[in-house]
Amino acid sequence: MAEEIIAPDGSPMRAAVIGCRDIEKSLAFYRDRIGLSVLADEVLSGPAFRSFWNLNGGASARGILLGQGDEGVGQVLLLDFHLPEGSARPVEIRDRSIVRAYGCFNLNFYTADIHRDFEGLKKDGYVLWSDPVQHFFGDDVGDPIEGIFEGPDRVPINLVELATRDTATRVGQMRAYVEQRGYTEAGFTPIVTSSHGVDSSERAMAFYEQVLKMKPLIDEVLGTPESNRLLNLPEDAKTRVVFMQGNHMFGKVVLSQPLNYECESLIERARAPNIGYLAQVFAVSDLDEAAANCSALKAEVLSGPQHTPWPGAGSVSAMLVRNPGSGALQVLMEDA
Repeated sequence: MAEEIIAPDGSPMRAAVIGCRDIEKSLAFYRDRIGLSVLADEVLSGPAFRSFWNLNGGASARGILLGQGDEGVGQVLLLDFHLPEGSARPVEIRDRSIVRAYGCFNLNFYTADIHRDFEGLKKDGYVLWSDPVQHFFGDDVGDPIEGIFEGPDRVPINLVELATRDTATRVGQMRAYVEQRGYTEAGFTPIVTSSHGVDSSERAMAFYEQVLKMKPLIDEVLGTPESNRLLNLPEDAKTRVVFMQGNHMFGKVVLSQPLNYECESLIERARAPNIGYLAQVFAVSDLDEAAANCSALKAEVLSGPQHTPWPGAGSVSAMLVRNPGSGALQVLMEDA
């Protein structure tokens, strides 16, 4: 039996938005290596597009949306920005030396065989943070095996193999759920979780709970030698992690707050048309209600509710806000 969905009205993360240096290489990774399908491939342009992303006149982008079938969550939106002549060149959002930061940070996929994956990644020249690490969380939770590597556009990718098969455990239940829905042909899932580095778990949680109706699934402090080695953190590092879940097992958000070590911030560079992880996207049933809740939380609004082009959806009603727990960009889109 699958793990209970605890937020029946919650909005899981629909997509991660990534600005690309070389969109063909990024496309090849998510389509061919991860196995996601191309759902839409369009040119985004015009005043509504530029207004939403706060771009100068003449800017446009090629947008490629990838996902698995009709899941509708855990998708990847690749954006290749085209700027007018004389515009400032886009910069990398994340320097390779940064292993933990405030803002949208990494993508997490489940895999059927992590050791096979890491052998292939190593052979193809990807930068690995570590070899896969197995965690032993006890009889109730089960044992995941995970590892992190540098993905395209300097987005860290976390792969997790659900090693425990016993459905009396949480890991075993999730494994059964994933196997029932099916992996991609390459042996992966859509985005299961996405890490969001925050300086205030409480303010970030308030946004996800009050605006998106998500609920906390796990709230604990990580600080074991194994987890710190996996994350390339100091040996004595303590990190509060809160898993926020909507009405789906995929599209969760992990809030990571450093408790005893310094973090850099990606917030100022994480904006269009820069290269890397730009924003998280969520669908809401009532955008006006979401906007009112954002106002009550004093979340900074960069683009108020307006129509903007979106790959595969035509013109959608959406807004762009900063999460009050970190300043990371959040796209709120009214579900058609």
